Amino acid sequence: MKHKFLLLLLTGTALLLTFADGQHEDIPYQAVTKICEACVCLSNQDSNHRLHQTLNCDMKNFEHILPRWPTEFGTQSTGTEIVATYSGNRIRLLQQLPATNATLTLSCRHCGMQQLQAPLFMDVPNVEALYLSWNEIAEDALTPELFRGPFKSTKYEPIGLKDLDLSHNRIALLYRKLFEHTPQLLKLNLAYNRLSVLDAATAAALGSVTSLQRLDLSHNGLMTLPSDLFVQLSSLRVLDLSGNEFTVVPASIQQLGKSLVQLNLSGNQFTSLNAQSFQKLEALRRLNISDLPALRTIGRGALVLPALEQLECARNPKLELLELQDLLASRALSQLDISHNALNTLTLNVSSSNSSNSSSAPAWPRLRSVSIAANPWYCSCELMQSLELAGMPRVELSAGGAEARCDTPYLLAGTPLYNLTSQHICSMVIPKKYRAVEEQPPRFLRRRYVVLTAIIASVVVVLGLIIGFIVVCVRRRLKGSDYGVQPIRYTSVRGSNLSAFSQLQPASVASKFNNAASAGATGAANA
Repeated sequence: MKHKFLLLLLTGTALLLTFADGQHEDIPYQAVTKICEACVCLSNQDSNHRLHQTLNCDMKNFEHILPRWPTEFGTQSTGTEIVATYSGNRIRLLQQLPATNATLTLSCRHCGMQQLQAPLFMDVPNVEALYLSWNEIAEDALTPELFRGPFKSTKYEPIGLKDLDLSHNRIALLYRKLFEHTPQLLKLNLAYNRLSVLDAATAAALGSVTSLQRLDLSHNGLMTLPSDLFVQLSSLRVLDLSGNEFTVVPASIQQLGKSLVQLNLSGNQFTSLNAQSFQKLEALRRLNISDLPALRTIGRGALVLPALEQLECARNPKLELLELQDLLASRALSQLDISHNALNTLTLNVSSSNSSNSSSAPAWPRLRSVSIAANPWYCSCELMQSLELAGMPRVELSAGGAEARCDTPYLLAGTPLYNLTSQHICSMVIPKKYRAVEEQPPRFLRRRYVVLTAIIASVVVVLGLIIGFIVVCVRRRLKGSDYGVQPIRYTSVRGSNLSAFSQLQPASVASKFNNAASAGATGAANA
């Protein structure tokens, strides 16, 4: 009876395996006969006699991956490295990878990928890097079975995945046991996804990768982080939270005080940073707090970071206060970028920490570059002394080619800072206040000229009235006198009275006129 039961169990297992194989076979692979003619195959050997093989199938209009590795690659032993790339194709479903014992790096970007066939790495246990960015992968495609390795004895073996890039996808959450088969994962990139809220399952998934060294959660719309997110991530060295919606620095970052080396918080909504913002970050070497549109002040104690080497605090248009004094604790500081802010002065006093030779010893012996361009600097004695203590000879131009220049006082406006010294500025007598010189309007709009024009116009009008009145009076006086001009009257000859005309003439003329008239009448009668 026991033998029959055992036989039945083995038969069922065989049927399940056959069914699983049938599922894989139902999905076709890309039909390519000669792989190295359709794609680019390269092979070389390094100085350590390790064989590196490259299969480049980018932009080939493939809809599936290849069913096997090129025969030109030969036998893929554990000492061989294969780099396969399928980017720029139309692979909607990523199928199970062909078997190999070589170390594999797979890239499949910009493929419109939506689904991943589980288990993806059943026959590829030595996969080290997987780059699936710029696709359409959602959380449903990321299941724990996806990353399981070969089945041995009573469990699935883990895979050797160390670098996973899932950026620029549509992931909104992660399953709790998503990374249970990837204990060696070192780098995880989840940037530009939809992880606006890290729920309990997502936080548990991230916290389970205890070997993680780099985590990128940038540009996800995050506003808060779970308080226990980094409790188990004692190996995390690089954290990128840029491009999110944080208004305060998450307190959970302090759990990484002994391991975190690089922190990027650029592009968030901080209004101020205080002494609690970066508390306990003893190992932090590089800090990026640039491109913060709402940041106004960096208070005292905020930048007391003993291990800090590089500080990027640029392009903060409202930043008016930065306590440079706090950076005296960072003796290993090598790069300082505070360009394109709204800073007008800096204060640095090393007398308290180095009273014996504060004038000769620089504040930061390893400082290589200081970028301070595009700030409205008030060139005072205090500012120049602070810059010289910070290493004035290493003040450099900004990336855009703008120079660090004085904005105020008026006497020094536009002067490059590298042309000035503290000895020169401190000996100058610069008035603290200047009388504002109002821009004069044109002459015809000035008050005195307007008044003068009105007076002249009034005088001209009055004189014109007086002269006109005099002319009218004179004309009336002349019209009433004998010297006045009488109008000429015209009379028609036909309508004139001859008798009246004769009365006006002398007697001799009238008689002659009458005789002539009678003579004319007699002659007419005789005729």
